[in-house]
Amino acid sequence: MLANKQDKAAARLATIDSHVRDAEAAISSRSGVTDSSSLEADVRMLLTTVRKAFAGSLHVQVNGRGAVGGTSTTTYRGTRSGWEERTMRLEDRLDAIERMLWEAKYSSGFSNSATLAWRDELLSYLYQGQRRMVYTTLFGHLTNEWAEFRFGELSKAKLTPNQKTLKASEDDKASPVIVGRKEMHEQREIWERHVTNERRTDTNRIVEFLDQLFHSGPQHEDPSGEEPTDLRAVLLRKIRSSISTACKREILVTKEVVTDAIRGVLSSDQLTSEKRRALLDISNKDNVLSEIADILSIDTHLDSIRRWSWGDNPITVQMRKAINGKYRVYLDLDLLDAILIQCIGQSISVNIRDALASAWHPDVCHVWQQGPDEARTAAMQAQIKDFTLRKTRDSVHDLRQSIYQRIFYTVGLPAHSGDADDAYDDSGSAGDGPKLTDLENGSPSKFSLRTDILRICSAEMAVQKLVHGQFCILQSDFEWFGPSLPHSTLIAIMKYFRFPSELVHLVEQFLRMRMKFEEDGKDGPVLTRKTGIPVSFQLTEGISELLLFTLDFAVNQRTGGSYLYRNHDDLWFWGQPEKCSVAWQTIRDFTDVMGLQLNKEKTASAHSVDEANPRYAPVDQAILNRLPAGKLKWGFLLFTPDEWKWVPNMPAIKEHMNELRFQLKSRTAVMAHVQAYNAYIQNFLPSSFGQVVTGLGDSHAITVLQALQYAQQCLYGGGDASSVEDAAESANVAQHVRKMIQARFGSLRKYDVPDCFLYMDVDSGGLGLANPVPEFAQFVHLAKDDEYTDDDDMAPMAKAMYNVKKELSDSYRADGKAFAEKVHAKRQKNRLGQRRRAAHLSASESSMDTDVAVDEAETAKSTETAQFMSFSEYVATSEEHSRAVRDLYTTMFDPPALEGDRPRADSERWALAVFHTELEELFGGGIAEDEFLSLGLYRTLAEEKVRWDTEQPLL
Repeated sequence: MLANKQDKAAARLATIDSHVRDAEAAISSRSGVTDSSSLEADVRMLLTTVRKAFAGSLHVQVNGRGAVGGTSTTTYRGTRSGWEERTMRLEDRLDAIERMLWEAKYSSGFSNSATLAWRDELLSYLYQGQRRMVYTTLFGHLTNEWAEFRFGELSKAKLTPNQKTLKASEDDKASPVIVGRKEMHEQREIWERHVTNERRTDTNRIVEFLDQLFHSGPQHEDPSGEEPTDLRAVLLRKIRSSISTACKREILVTKEVVTDAIRGVLSSDQLTSEKRRALLDISNKDNVLSEIADILSIDTHLDSIRRWSWGDNPITVQMRKAINGKYRVYLDLDLLDAILIQCIGQSISVNIRDALASAWHPDVCHVWQQGPDEARTAAMQAQIKDFTLRKTRDSVHDLRQSIYQRIFYTVGLPAHSGDADDAYDDSGSAGDGPKLTDLENGSPSKFSLRTDILRICSAEMAVQKLVHGQFCILQSDFEWFGPSLPHSTLIAIMKYFRFPSELVHLVEQFLRMRMKFEEDGKDGPVLTRKTGIPVSFQLTEGISELLLFTLDFAVNQRTGGSYLYRNHDDLWFWGQPEKCSVAWQTIRDFTDVMGLQLNKEKTASAHSVDEANPRYAPVDQAILNRLPAGKLKWGFLLFTPDEWKWVPNMPAIKEHMNELRFQLKSRTAVMAHVQAYNAYIQNFLPSSFGQVVTGLGDSHAITVLQALQYAQQCLYGGGDASSVEDAAESANVAQHVRKMIQARFGSLRKYDVPDCFLYMDVDSGGLGLANPVPEFAQFVHLAKDDEYTDDDDMAPMAKAMYNVKKELSDSYRADGKAFAEKVHAKRQKNRLGQRRRAAHLSASESSMDTDVAVDEAETAKSTETAQFMSFSEYVATSEEHSRAVRDLYTTMFDPPALEGDRPRADSERWALAVFHTELEELFGGGIAEDEFLSLGLYRTLAEEKVRWDTEQPLL
């Protein structure tokens, strides 16, 4: 069927080529002849030729000026491209030209210019039709090339290293031998050292740590009016009860639950390509799903779970490289085992999430907050009108808690069985790229959690600089967290939170598995896991999240209400230095007790100060010395404390580009090259710079654009660039792909590949090459050269800081005025009371009356001397009452507003805007003919996630 489609496309192209050659030959024979009869003959010949060339497709739309719309389902006219033209069918346009040509003979004074225009228009119809078929057939060639490349990859993947070496020798004695990369062997050695050596922890110390956490809290007032109670202990009882009750319930396995489990298995990317396709096939067969549900309904009973164990055969494992450079070991399970474990894991993780949600129930939610300072609260209420209401409605304090609760808390756990876990999906498959979470009102997204942390950090930095004149950041994560996590720690956590013994047994059996690396062949060594958890299994991911919850809670309690921002085991904390010091010590204590290790390369802190701020107070150096040394890194950004900003980490960019260049060299098929490039450029690279938000600074967008240009030079310019200025004009992906196409298919014909073919989406017949530039360029602030510029022309961050200072000044005056009016009213009331009291006093009045008069006099005196707080004090407390500071906070973590009504850029809108004219002139609107595009084969190939090479040639 596919060959038939491509054969038809080739035949159609050959026909159009023939018509174009005939037309060009006929016109060339009369070159230089411009009399009316010759031009008329050319037009009549072209009318006939166009009708033949477009036989069967004369219904296509044209705009009457030499642009054939084609049969593509994508239209490039109308509101999407910003303008609209009247169109008509090609057949009607040809009839109209024919009639106008006839009428011209009888029109006096009719020049040849119109006839020349008609000739050019008809020629353009021919050329556009020819180009569409040229690039339709090219798309087919590229798709076939990709299919052959993919088949070769799959065949190679089935060979052991010995087989690969033998095959290489047989094929070509001089060819390089394929061996595993050095870094892969090094990381595998580390992985095996962690996994095969048992790491035990002291269960008594773990229980003591948790008991101290949950049983040594401050007393809180009970809403029911009873005696104060320890909310930590109440919370622990709630969590234990919820987990114990929910996990003892029978798992109701339905066809829908099995479908959800299959989605989870596919999402985890554990399986080989063959098993993945088999599982996809199963997911579309209702009768098979029902049969699996019946089997699992029995296997998920607690009695069955108690007897579960691995079979006699070791589990095959594969070592794969992710786009971020890390290697991970994946299990290739039997399909039914994979679905069963996912079903149970989904259920347990949902139960854990539901249990932890009880921490925010009204009767215990105050446990997250610092105990109220009654004296300070009373003082603030005396100074600021409606302080309590404003603290709830307008403060950064409450917004911070709301965002943490909704966006960060338990985001690593599924909300329901259908919430597939992609927490470790860093394969870099091309997709829509990261999306911004609505932090203020939206739902959480674990896919953008890493970016959300940077956004909140930038907002906190701006507020802390304004309010305190200093800001401290702490970063760390656990080294080899998954492979090094002690089994005894996980089991202790399960027992502490009252998991049923059957599930504890299941986890013990699941973890103690026998494994064999696929690349070692059938005679390879069998390893027994004694430490660590396998990657991307919801069963152990859920329990490890429960473990890390205890760290979240410990940091919150010891710091008096601050939050640890965490993306699984990636840890971030910020605020004032004193609290950062406490948080760091808490992390170290937790790490020691739980038998973990901190990653020294990713552990660092930074302290920024603004000495010009009147609220800045120097910190004891001893406190700063307790914090870890090192440079703060986020993706491809480095934090510079002196500048209060994140800047590109050029050495890291170059290192990653060198790796990507190595990966792309093995993608000898054009579409495979584009897929791998897109996976990196469209998703990983932009997200590693942080999406543009106001708090990252007014220069962030242009800085990232320069770094992206540098990355292109490193990738396609040989990697010798030392700065952006070294970038060569030809050092870009577009030129490289053009060269690849010409090298592979130039023998068929010369392809002058236009930009629109490279960048337009696949449904339009293009290659869909990713371009991250518009996503950043749209936020570059272009200042006007107008001498009459006003505040609206200020850069976004500068404008936000200007606004908050102005609004704070205005609100300070308003609150000061309200305070003065309150004091004046109280003063008047006191004076009136004194007069009335004096009128009734007599020499015989009691001493008690005299004492009251003295008290009133003292009150009046204190009222006379009452003063409103200073502006500096007002700003220092603004996180608790200021709407202006709250607005600054939200402005900092949101993208800058775009100028005018311009919509936000996306790849489709950008491509339409940039290539509209080129599309119209070269193709008449659509690049290819849908009926001949091999989109089915393309989508099948594109569904496979990008696999990054772990091998290299050894000469």
